[in-house]
Order: sequence, then C-alpha cells, then structure tokens
Amino acid sequence: MTQKILIIGCGTAGAAATLMARKTNRKAEITILQNESLPEYSRCGLPYTINRKIPQLEDVIIHPNSFYTGKLIRADLQLNTEATKVDIKAKNVTTKDNQGQTNTLPFDSLVFATGTQPSIPPIDGLDASHVHRLHTFEDARQLQTLAKKGTEVAIIGAGLVGLETAEAFHTLGLNVTVIEFLNQVLPAMIDEELGFIVKEQMEAKGVTVKLGTAAKAVAKSHVLVADRETQNEEKIPASLVVVATGVRANTTLAKESGIKIGERGGILVDNRMETNVKDIYAAGDCAEHLDLVTQQSIVSGLGSIALRQGEVAGVNAAGGSAELPGVVLARTTHLFGLEIAGVGPTRVAADRANLPILAGKFKGMPTAEYYPSDEEVTVKLLANKETGRFLGGQVVGPCAHQRVNVLSAALSTNMTIRQVADLETCYAPPVAPIREPVTLAAQILALRFEKMKQRK
Repeated sequence: MTQKILIIGCGTAGAAATLMARKTNRKAEITILQNESLPEYSRCGLPYTINRKIPQLEDVIIHPNSFYTGKLIRADLQLNTEATKVDIKAKNVTTKDNQGQTNTLPFDSLVFATGTQPSIPPIDGLDASHVHRLHTFEDARQLQTLAKKGTEVAIIGAGLVGLETAEAFHTLGLNVTVIEFLNQVLPAMIDEELGFIVKEQMEAKGVTVKLGTAAKAVAKSHVLVADRETQNEEKIPASLVVVATGVRANTTLAKESGIKIGERGGILVDNRMETNVKDIYAAGDCAEHLDLVTQQSIVSGLGSIALRQGEVAGVNAAGGSAELPGVVLARTTHLFGLEIAGVGPTRVAADRANLPILAGKFKGMPTAEYYPSDEEVTVKLLANKETGRFLGGQVVGPCAHQRVNVLSAALSTNMTIRQVADLETCYAPPVAPIREPVTLAAQILALRFEKMKQRK
C-alpha cells in the first residue's frame, strides 16, 4: 500500500520535510497543508523588503507552487487550507479552506511544521489601524506601503525583527524610536555589554532607543511609555507603530490532539524529531528540541535549525533513518553597519540553566595593528569554571558570523577553552591579525581558569 505523508505547514521546516520525504520515498503520496496563499517564503528576508534592499517582495518566495506539484516533488499542495483537527487514533486530519469547505485526509505519518504566532503583549490600543506586525508576507506588503518619508515610527521590541525593521525604516529617512522593556537590545542573542555596542551604534545613526521602558498604551499620535525604574511617563510621537515583541510556538492543534508540549511551549521531540506519538513528527519553530550546552529543551526560532529539523523529520516520516542530537544555536545578523553573531547560551540563559560560568572578553582590531583600519571587533566567550569546557561565545564586528562558525564547531565537538585558545588561525595584514581575536579572548579566559584551578 502506498504510504501517505501529511505535512502541516510549508515554511522552512515544512518545505525541507517535503523535499527529504520525497527523496527518501519516491512512491509516497505527500500532501502539504498551508494556511497562507503562498508556499515557503523567507520570513527572515521580510524586513529587507520594506526599504527595497530586496527589490521585490516576491523575491523572498523560495519556490513557486509548481516546484511542489511538478515532477520532482509530486506533492498535493493545498494553499489557503487550515488543519482544524488531528485525530491521532484514526490517523486523519480535518481541514477547512478559505471557501469554508471541509475535508478529511488520512495519513500514515504526519509532520507538524506549524511555525509560530505573534506574542501579543498587554498594551492598550494594539487594535488600532496604525498598529502593525511583521510576521507574514502580507504584513511586509502593508509596511512597504506605509513607509513614507516624514513618518514617525515606534517599534515596540528590540529583538532581531524589531531592530531589522527599525533599520529598514531608518534608511528610508523615517524618524524611528525603539522601545524595549528589558535593559538591552537583542537580549536573546547577545549579552548586555555587547548589546550596549549595538545601542550606541544605533543612536549614532540617529535612532532613538528607550531601554528599560514599558509601552503602556498606543494612541492615535503617540505611544505612552513609562520608565520601569522611575515610573516617569512619556509620549513617544508615532503615526506608525510596529509590535515586535516576539513569537511563540504555534502548538494549539498538536496540543488539542494529545501531542505532548514541552516546558518551553513547543511540541516536544526526540533526536528523530518524533513526538510522543509514533509516526507523528514536529520540526521548526513549533518544535521543542535539546540544547546541547544547557541540556534543556528549547524552541530555537532559527531558520537554519528549522531546515535541519525539517530534513530529519521528512526522512523519518518517509520510512528512512535520520537524527539530529541537538542544537547549539548559532545565530547572526547585520544591523546599522555592525555584524553581530553568537553561539551557545547568553549569560542570562546560562545562569537560568545553573551552569557555573566564567567569562572573558577581548576587544581589538580585525586586521594587523599597523594596517590602516578604523574597525574594531569585540569577542566575549563563556566557559564552565569547574571543567574548563567552552560553552559559547558572541562577536560584534567584522566577520562576526565566520568567527562564530568556528566557535560553533568548537562547541559541537566539546572543546575546552584551552583548546580554543590553541587553535591555529590564518594571518595577513589586510584581513586578519597575527593573533585572532577569538583565540586571544579564549587565551584570557583559559589563563583565568588555570589560575583559578591552581588556587584550589
């Protein structure tokens, strides 16, 4: 009998699962349910369409419909179709399309790739017509239209999407204010002292950044905010408001069907991306998977991880065998002329996981010290102060993503901070100093660790 594979969602994880399922089983019947009018497109690319850095919004569409329905994939792609119920005992899914038509589809294996939904903060006035989000293709289309010179924009939230959106509006000449509840920008990505570098750069470019500030209400012409320490209130002028306060795993359908949800709010999966129910898998931003450093389950929210998880889920859903033991959370972005990257937990996340942390930092030039350059690179590394194991790092400055790629390899192979310090690196005056900033930061940390061990 021909195997029936059903994939709910056609984002990065769902598309990857579809492709690998077809590669694994050439005869399977594959059905994709997508509740939007488009198949896979890059949500990560959406901020760059606002200022036409990516010229056309349609450029973020990864594959056309014909890719999925053509000879290579041969899937039944059902757009504008929502899965409303999963019956894990009967092995079928109830669907409803945008015309209100319902259907019941049987499956032998199922992949949840339902992604995320915006996290809505308790702020009065978020239902106003000038309040928007940047989560979907249509959201980006609206913001493109609204991005007119002279507009005063308030961005609520200083995470990745918030700052990337702020930069897009700023480059168009708009007056931009970023409002963040916490005391730093990019709190899930880097530590506070590196966040300060990013904040300074944003302010130097002319963006107003309000940290430790609670948005209390949105009015027609402003956002009412309050300093969390002093409780002093202020009205931030804004004719356009973008809410970028994060997302949460979209797990309602899975939870209602009896699939186990983890402590972080995602669909709990094992190394095969399989849930607590046989033949049912989850991948991408809806899945909760193992963090190899903290040994706790996490919802990653990273496209690179969604791709890998989707591939593993697709192989296994089609009868193959694949595993992803866990993740180390390699991440990067480029904002206001600064490259920013990190891997492993931030200091806050490490403390939350009760890891005994030792930290070291180095700031220097990304070229030979005598070579003309006005750039700097800052590296912060974390190590286990009891064992010396390298636990993660963050970089702000040129080639941050490639430096973090090296650190990702070190983290994935359980290197000690001394081993990171002893890495052989390349050198040429215009591109790399004779001692790499990453190994210098590691050397500082390794020496600190070794002195501490000697004192014991």
